[in-house]
Order: sequence, then structure tokens, then C-alpha cells
Amino acid sequence: MSDSVETRGDDRTDLIVGDTNNDGKPDLWASDTDGDGKADLFQFDTDGDGKVDITIVDRDQDGNPDEVVDGDGGHAPQV
Repeated sequence: MSDSVETRGDDRTDLIVGDTNNDGKPDLWASDTDGDGKADLFQFDTDGDGKVDITIVDRDQDGNPDEVVDGDGGHAPQV
């Protein structure tokens, strides 16, 4: 189970969903949670099991992580 992280907003729009290892399943998500069109939630499936392993939140959108947790941080992708 993962620690829950606070994001900038309560919505989620996936701006980028990527398949970095070419297995046909998403393993990278860059999401906007406050509707400003800029990613502030970044998630990674590092082992290919279809579940988020690392979540990074950039609440002030300065390009530096404000919080990094194991798991989905309470924000599981819909995919």
C-alpha cells in the first residue's frame, strides 16, 4: 500500500501516457490535476506489472519533485 499524496487539484487529465519498454502496456503517466494544462503528477510502472511503482508530485510546478512515494499515491491511473 502506498502513502497518499496531495496534488494541486482533484481532477486528473493524463497529458502523456507512454509505453517506454514497448510491451504494449502503459508504464509512464504525466497528469494535470488542476486543469491548467501542465503536468504536476508523474507516475511510473518500473517492473511492467501494470501497477504504478513510483509517484512524483510537483505541486509548485517548478520542475523539482515536492514529494516522491512508492506506489500510486492514492491516484491510480484509469488505464
